[in-house]
Amino acid sequence: MNKSGTNKTTSTTAFLSALVFFYATIGLRVNAQNQELPAKKMPAQLTFLFPLGTNGLNSHRVVNNFSLNMLAGVSAGVRGLEIGGLGNLTKGHMKGFQAAGLANATLGNVEGLQLAGLVNFNKDHVKGLQTAGLVNTGLGPVEGIQLAGLINAPAKNVYGAQVAGLANVNTGHLKGLQLGLTNVSVKSVTGTQVGLVNYTRKLNGFQLGLVNIADSVEKGGGMGLITFYRNGYHRFEVEWNETFYLNATFKSGIDQLYMIYKVGFKTDNNRTFWATGIGVGSLFRLSQGVSLNTDLIASQVNEDAWWTDELNLLNTLKFNFSFHFTDQLALFAGPSFNVVVSGIEDAEGQVIGDSFSPWDLYDRTHSNNRVKMYLGLNAGIRF
Repeated sequence: MNKSGTNKTTSTTAFLSALVFFYATIGLRVNAQNQELPAKKMPAQLTFLFPLGTNGLNSHRVVNNFSLNMLAGVSAGVRGLEIGGLGNLTKGHMKGFQAAGLANATLGNVEGLQLAGLVNFNKDHVKGLQTAGLVNTGLGPVEGIQLAGLINAPAKNVYGAQVAGLANVNTGHLKGLQLGLTNVSVKSVTGTQVGLVNYTRKLNGFQLGLVNIADSVEKGGGMGLITFYRNGYHRFEVEWNETFYLNATFKSGIDQLYMIYKVGFKTDNNRTFWATGIGVGSLFRLSQGVSLNTDLIASQVNEDAWWTDELNLLNTLKFNFSFHFTDQLALFAGPSFNVVVSGIEDAEGQVIGDSFSPWDLYDRTHSNNRVKMYLGLNAGIRF
């Protein structure tokens, strides 16, 4: 399509959208002026563009079982089926099925299925399914499912599921599922949040994302690159082990499930090795002043370089017993089981594997990787 055609299409869409909101405004004003008048019921109605229809200027006082709006229409309610080429404005309740090319605006409850090319707006309760190309939003709670191309943003509680291409946001409580790039349930989550960024004040469930944040966790936890719970488990460790003589570790999450971020360093035979790793772990409180940490960490080891491009992975399972002097300060020590998977090659292209493992119980080359296994020890201080 050429530029003039594109501009024409854009102008037409903007004009039609303006018409929808213009007539919606008229409907709201008429609604306010005639609030005391009782609604009538009609089996069917046909409207071209409000008020050009079979119900005329009284459309805002009529509840229809079947309603067809060629462009945009206004009604007191829907008890069945309503279809609008551009938009539907319902001043009362919608119970059944409602579809619009651009927007549905319902000032009462929604019970059933609501479809819109761009926006669904509701003032009161939603029970059922809302699907919009861009946004589902409203002032009331939602019981059911909201699907949006961009944003789901009800103002109150959600009981069910929200799925959006960009963001799910509600200022109340969530009981169910939020799935989107960004998920925010301001007061609490009882259920699951899955996205790049997840936030709630009180978590009673599970968060899976790149960044997980909560003020408090009652039950459950989260997994991601960054997981921070204000009242959770946050510890720094300085550690020695047989592979790297100096290690710095930060742990963040809750006792049952925390994320681990680690850096290790050593020099050996005039060579420098350093590693960066990520993992997960759990804390078990055995008695007053004694606990057990089980950690699983995967680290990429770099040999005499800022970064080793080949796979050079050290996978470590640790069992550390901790002896606490205070709530924050503890000494720990324990055994580890290590598996090295390395694809480093020599000048002739033969796989030679890593150069950092101190000894091995198992050493085999599988396909393009050399695999070694060995036992180890580690000890350190936690604060």
